[in-house]
Formats: sequence, structure tokens, C-alpha cells
Amino acid sequence: MPLVVGLDLHLRQSYGTVMEESGRIVKQGKFETSKEKLAEFLKNVPRGTRVALEAQGFCWPWIDYLEELGYRPLLVNPMKAKQRAEDLKTDKVDSEILAHLTRMSWLPTVYVPPREIRDLKNLLRHRFYLRMVSTALKNRTWSEFRKRDLPFDFDLGTKKGRRFAREMGTWEIQQNVEVLELLEEKMSAVELSLEARYGDLEPVRLLRTIPGIGVLTALGIYAEIGDIRRFPNSDRLAHYAGLVPRVSQSGGQIWHGRETKGNKWLKWLLIEAAWMHLRHNPNGRLAKVYQQAVRRKGKGRKAIKVVARKLVNIIWEVWTKGEPFRE
Repeated sequence: MPLVVGLDLHLRQSYGTVMEESGRIVKQGKFETSKEKLAEFLKNVPRGTRVALEAQGFCWPWIDYLEELGYRPLLVNPMKAKQRAEDLKTDKVDSEILAHLTRMSWLPTVYVPPREIRDLKNLLRHRFYLRMVSTALKNRTWSEFRKRDLPFDFDLGTKKGRRFAREMGTWEIQQNVEVLELLEEKMSAVELSLEARYGDLEPVRLLRTIPGIGVLTALGIYAEIGDIRRFPNSDRLAHYAGLVPRVSQSGGQIWHGRETKGNKWLKWLLIEAAWMHLRHNPNGRLAKVYQQAVRRKGKGRKAIKVVARKLVNIIWEVWTKGEPFRE
């Protein structure tokens, strides 16, 4: 009889359940979280067997390893799995619940991007982390100026600004500037690597034809979406990005609430791209959409989400049709 496997992975100890599709448990137990022990646990499980594990920060190497062993890894949405498991009222052991959901074809799986996309995503988020540290250090340096009542009208993000800051002669400021320059050097290296490795990809090239979307934003959008064919229309893509308001209906009344929860990285990228699009294309169609939204909503922060939602339509059209942006 065909088997299914549920894995509850943790950093040190993991738990596994091997189950027949009838629901009978064949094997169940705890093992050290290592490739050798996992292979030993799955020793008599046939290749091609479905193996379910929850999505978490360190799951990707295990996805790759299960594929190397010849199994079919299924990545699970942990929140939805928990809700469905409570409905099943089965054993509380997570691995057993995952095995039950797998055999019943009721597993709430999520998209597993190819390794190249995952590498790109990691590199982009590493660059974002460096930028975040750089911004925090700039703010710290500005506080040093304020504490000493030193006038400073230059941008610390430029070489000229950092040179003037260094010439102030304050030891703390000089050290901050040295670290800032090192961070700028590292970020430049990451950006050059990103453009050299991924800048010529067709989706990235198409996305860059949209005003306001530069190479880093295009790469970020590409990495977060992965395969555009996952979304049959732009509405599905907007829902995935968390740019669609919740709708509640009772009787003849309809309420529109906050946006649905989606991919927070993609939502942030689209909102930033929407601001840049307005700056680079002030007379375009989306600029008029923004003006109308401001009149309705009264706040730019709310209005820009309307523009980001319209930008999703453009991105989906450009990417799926393989044609550059036209106003």
C-alpha cells in the first residue's frame, strides 16, 4: 500500500510519522535533525513518496535533500494546517497530523520556488538588511551632530557628505563614517553581483520597462512572484500581494475592510514602485488614479495602495504577454 510521511522538523530534534494511506501508522519516532538520521528514518520508504513538512526559515535545505533522495516534498502552510488538524481531532503530534492531511489530499501546500529563485531572494534580503543597518547608523550619526550642536547640511549617503562629516574631527562620528563606507562598499558589491547574475532575465528586463521600476525592484518583484503562471489573472496576484480589501456581506449590506494578508515583501516592493512610478511618470494614467484616490481617501498612504493595485495589473500584463510597457 502507498505510504505518506509527515515531518515535524526542529533545529535539534525532529519527529517523523510514516503512514499507510489507510491511516495505519507504519513507523513513528524522534531522531536527531541531520541528513544522516533523516535518511536512516526514511530508509524503507519507497522513492516518490510524498513527504510533508511545515514552511519555516530553515526548511529549504531539507526540501532540496528530500528531492535528492527521490521523495516528493510538500511544503505546508503551518497556520492552515493547524486549523484543519483541529477539525480532524487526531493525535496532537504534528508529524502524524501532517501525514493524515497528506493521505487525505487535504494538505494546505504552498509554492516551492526553484533553488535559483531562493538564492536570489536571500541575496536581495541580505542587501535589504545591509541597507537597514546603514540607515540606523546614519540616524545614529545625526544624533551625534545634534548632541554637539554641530551644523551639518550634507547627505551621509554621498562620498562628499561623509568626507565633510569625517572632517568634523569627532571620534564617534569618524568611526560611524568608516563603518558607513564599508557598508556602502558591501552593498555595491551585492548590487553588482545581482545585476550580473540576474539582470538579463526576460521577466526582469520586461519589468524594467515600467517607469519607476529599477533593476533592484524588478529583481525583488521577480523573486517574490517566481512563476507568474501561478496566477491566472491580475486579481489573484493582487490578492497574493495583500492589496485587495476584505469584503463582508450580510443581507443587502457590503463592508470593505483592511487588506487581506499577503506577501509582505511583495506588497512593500509594489508600494515603493508605485511612488517611484508617479515620480518618473507624473503625467501618466496612474498619476490620475492617484489624484482621484487622494480626493476619495484624503491620505496619500491610502491612495498609493490604489496605485499599487493598478500597478499589479500592468506587471501581470507585461510579464504574461512578454511585451514591454506602453502607456
